[in-house]
Amino acid sequence: MFKIFSKLFGINTIKRRISTAFLSIMLLLCFSGAISLLELERVSHDTEQILKASKQHVDLAGEMITALKEQDDAMIHMAVVGRSFSDITTYGVKCEESITRLYEASQLAHRRMMHTENPATTDSLILFTNRINGLANDFLSGNVLRSVAEIRSIDSTSTYSSQKWYIENYKPQYMNLSEEITKYMTGSQSTLGPDVNRLSHTARRAVTPVFISLIVMFVAMLMLYYFLLVYFIRPVLRINRNLGDYLSFRMPFDKDTSCRDEIATLRERIITLIDKIR
Repeated sequence: MFKIFSKLFGINTIKRRISTAFLSIMLLLCFSGAISLLELERVSHDTEQILKASKQHVDLAGEMITALKEQDDAMIHMAVVGRSFSDITTYGVKCEESITRLYEASQLAHRRMMHTENPATTDSLILFTNRINGLANDFLSGNVLRSVAEIRSIDSTSTYSSQKWYIENYKPQYMNLSEEITKYMTGSQSTLGPDVNRLSHTARRAVTPVFISLIVMFVAMLMLYYFLLVYFIRPVLRINRNLGDYLSFRMPFDKDTSCRDEIATLRERIITLIDKIR
């Protein structure tokens, strides 16, 4: 049974040995190439996800800055400039819209940061957002103007006004929230650090199979060259030299040449032919 199996699948010819060697090299290169392609595809996917997450954080920070700026502009027109009633009404609508946008953007930023390694990054952002929105709602509801009127009714010499309220109360909160938005932008980028490190390891894994395959292929090519030199090239050259010496000088053909497989068969047939000629 073993002999039958070895005859069917045995590598007992030069053709099979050379074909098996080159086929093994091709399979090794295809295997390493497939692994590298899969790893590179993973690197590409991870890179897209990191860039997408970074863009989302930047866009969200931009949305908060825009909403805060619009709210501040509306508050300046209402509390500081103090134009006509129609203008105040128009800016009041804009202020309400900016309050909603700022709240929704800050909540979305908070939810996104909850899934990172530093979920407390946006706690201060939510705190200062609620404070400035509360101040804006107080002004829109008329509480600020009523407080100003009450203070002046009590003290006619008081210089307290909506402009002073804006400078003392609203403006500091505006600056605090602006700083928190900046911290959110930089902090969200720092949370991508683990993903970047993982991407770096994935890139190394993508290159490693190719590097190993090149080393193995180099060793295999050296081994293939050695076997071809020992079992094919040297015997053929020696047979060719001995046959030339026999034809030219009738020197005895060297029957002790070490050969295997088809080369051994060729040597035996040459010896048989020489014996028949004699």
